[in-house]
Amino acid sequence: MVSPGPARIVAAGVTATAAVLTLIYLPVPTGTPPPRTTSAASAADTTELTRLAEEYLQQRADMLTTARPTVEAASGRLRTTPAMTPRARGELAALVKKSLRYEGLSIGYTKARVDVEVTAVNVTDGTATLQLTDHTRLYFAFTAQEVEDGSPEREESSLPRTMTFARGTDGGWLLASDRVDEAGGPLPTTEVNEAGFASGT
Repeated sequence: MVSPGPARIVAAGVTATAAVLTLIYLPVPTGTPPPRTTSAASAADTTELTRLAEEYLQQRADMLTTARPTVEAASGRLRTTPAMTPRARGELAALVKKSLRYEGLSIGYTKARVDVEVTAVNVTDGTATLQLTDHTRLYFAFTAQEVEDGSPEREESSLPRTMTFARGTDGGWLLASDRVDEAGGPLPTTEVNEAGFASGT
């Protein structure tokens, strides 16, 4: 795996039992304030949109691990609009290729954990916009002894995003777009384009 540049690495610490490589774009909050919502965003909408966002980002992160599902199985669980589906499927496949490339270098991840912190929700008629920070942890395939000897236990990143959703024919929400909210710099491992921030739709 190509080592992340200095803009990505914030801290690398080792203790007797764990080591953590941290890739942070925003400070990880000490508390989670309630998301800012519009009057049209009900508690039910906010809960459902948050769940869909977290599941989608978790699904992407899982594709980087040795326990990943097949692209076909993962694609079958996508809750995306017809316009977004080809991009989402393509990125799942690209993340698998990235994972296999890392494994070929004897570097890989055994599991992933994604949590989202929603900062704003806006619902208008049949569309919704969700602003959030994606907190992701990717656990390296190192043994407990290797970690104790100084190898990092996991890679962490926090990335601000804006997701938009549209109502499906069944009345449920579908992901219509996913955009990283950052002016520039390298992307974390969970993104397809690590060289820079692409203008996602």
